[in-house]
Amino acid sequence: MRIAKSLTLGLGLALAVSLTSGMAMAQDTDAPPSETAAASLPNAFDGTPRPAPPVAVQETPTAEAPDVTRARETLEAVIADAQDGSLDFSAFSEDMTNRLRPVEGDLTAAIQSFGALETIAHVGHQNGADMFEVRFESILTQWVIGFDAEDRIAVLLFREAPPAEAAPAPASGS
Repeated sequence: MRIAKSLTLGLGLALAVSLTSGMAMAQDTDAPPSETAAASLPNAFDGTPRPAPPVAVQETPTAEAPDVTRARETLEAVIADAQDGSLDFSAFSEDMTNRLRPVEGDLTAAIQSFGALETIAHVGHQNGADMFEVRFESILTQWVIGFDAEDRIAVLLFREAPPAEAAPAPASGS
């Protein structure tokens, strides 16, 4: 039994040596290591680079967005109504109507005192409302207008525009 065990161990050892030497022989070639690859791909950085395809230039939209146009047109109508002396409360939400009715006379008188409407410029969009700079004959104002789910005016605020910030004085060289 002892001989069988030694023989089995010896044969196993011989088999292991022959298998590993065969692997080494398969890997041992005379070719330089850089040329021994399973596949070869061309170097993407060799040669002249291919020019990039032209990219279409996107034009800047010239028309206002539909919601900005609606807000601007509604604001123009509210200002025109106020300058005529009365507001069209059907354009306002119930809450806004209840807030404006008691001050309608003072509000329309204030807007009439601004003089003729000259320009309305959209300056931004914040929290679902549109912001406009409105220039009248005698004053520059800022307005905010927003709509509810039924497309009625739910927010309407205005104030005199603050004076333009003075440019900071240049720093002295010393």
